[in-house]
Amino acid sequence: MGDPRTLGPWLRRFLADYIVTERCLALNTQKSYRDTFTLLLPFISAKVRKPPDRLDVEDIHPSRVLHFLAHLEKDRGCSVQTRNQRLTAIRSFARFVASRDPARLAWCAQIRSIATKKAAPQPISWMTRKEMEALLAVPDRRTLRGRAEHALLLFLYNTGARVSEATRLQVDNLQIGRHRDKHALVTLCGKAGKIRQCPLWPRTEEALGELVRGRANGDPVFISRHRKRYTRFGVYRLVERCAARVPTLAARAITPHVIRHTSACHLLQAGVDLNTIRAWLGVDDGRKPLTNDDKS
Repeated sequence: MGDPRTLGPWLRRFLADYIVTERCLALNTQKSYRDTFTLLLPFISAKVRKPPDRLDVEDIHPSRVLHFLAHLEKDRGCSVQTRNQRLTAIRSFARFVASRDPARLAWCAQIRSIATKKAAPQPISWMTRKEMEALLAVPDRRTLRGRAEHALLLFLYNTGARVSEATRLQVDNLQIGRHRDKHALVTLCGKAGKIRQCPLWPRTEEALGELVRGRANGDPVFISRHRKRYTRFGVYRLVERCAARVPTLAARAITPHVIRHTSACHLLQAGVDLNTIRAWLGVDDGRKPLTNDDKS
């Protein structure tokens, strides 16, 4: 690998190999780790007065990491949660290096001793049934685009799917239009590649059936007005735009994750037990609060 002190080769192995093939982290987590070092390297470079390609592993000194975390909060206005996410990425990198170079164990222990900050729990936001129905009524279903947007919003409400699960959905993940004795289902690929199936309501089945008519099995279910697969930012913009047109929601921050909360809360109000709701939403750790799930 060349000089074992040089940061670059270690970072390449960590970002290109370790988190991708060994850890199999979710794509959004991989992007978050890369973003962490995109911010960290210029910061460290300025502190030690070296170009990034000449940095050594131990230039990522614990004191500089603490200054970097303070910089994120004070100068960039990041939340405590974001600060802790960046620290998690740096800790993971330190553990990776030490596992392959025992001489770095002391450095790794110092990095991993940096504490996360406790963040005040975020209030759980969700919508009433009346508000959810008002949100679903916003798209103009007289137009093709309006029907597509309505189908996406209805799908998110029906399944409680994460945005990433909705944007990755393909036509062959749907089991719709079958005999009446067989319930319509959707297969969702969740975090860490975990697969689950959710039943679809008749109105969701009808909306999706019209949406995918004539498409091939490998085609995306939800496509934007540009005839391309929806991005997660496109879904966020759609939800925000529709919420802004509902008077009781206009002043609130309504996101796709709020729809996920809403789905869970309405299932709970209907008498569905928590374990079933966890399975429905793909939250399989009984120790983890239902509404504290990852937003991707």
